Amino acid sequence: MNTHPCTSPNYFNYSTGFKRIILLLLCLFLLTKVDAQEITENQTAEYPQVYVGFGTGFDNFTGFLGVSGTLKVHENFSVRGGTGLSGWGFKNSIGIKYDTKEIGGWSYCLGYSHSPGFKGIEMDIELASGGTQETTVDYLSASTINLAVDRNWKIGKANIFYIEFGYAIPLQSNRWRTTDGSVLSSSNEAVLRLLQPGGLILGAGFAFRVF
Repeated sequence: MNTHPCTSPNYFNYSTGFKRIILLLLCLFLLTKVDAQEITENQTAEYPQVYVGFGTGFDNFTGFLGVSGTLKVHENFSVRGGTGLSGWGFKNSIGIKYDTKEIGGWSYCLGYSHSPGFKGIEMDIELASGGTQETTVDYLSASTINLAVDRNWKIGKANIFYIEFGYAIPLQSNRWRTTDGSVLSSSNEAVLRLLQPGGLILGAGFAFRVF
């Protein structure tokens, strides 16, 4: 008589089969949990998303001080616009942005900026005799193509702080004129070239997610 039923072949078959069932149920549970997590993440990352913010800098998207709006249409792609004050009057910008991460990380930006300029700027120009003469200068409209990189940090649940650097390619040169036909000195022109849109981009800003 077999006094140790736990050592019978039927017991071993039953035990092995039971273990396989437990393992299969565990795998199904883990797969279900992963799928549920992915669904939850997708639900919280619906698009489009809208951000509004402010920025500051030189030859950047918003100028010395301005506001911006960003429409995030995909995890990696956004459309943005901005307006603000610059060294050439008001500045208006539009562009696209590619984000390497949904929030945070690096972004690559391509944009276009236009400044309508303004008139009636009084300037003292140097004369050949060594003296100075006051004249009036008009700042003419100027545009740039902007190539920039943003470094983004997530603040809170969905807000973003960023720094921006790159280069603004001027589409025109010497966008000024004197109202009385006076010839500017090289130092006066150097100042105007520095103020005219174009050159190294350096900026920073903060964006709040609206919805």
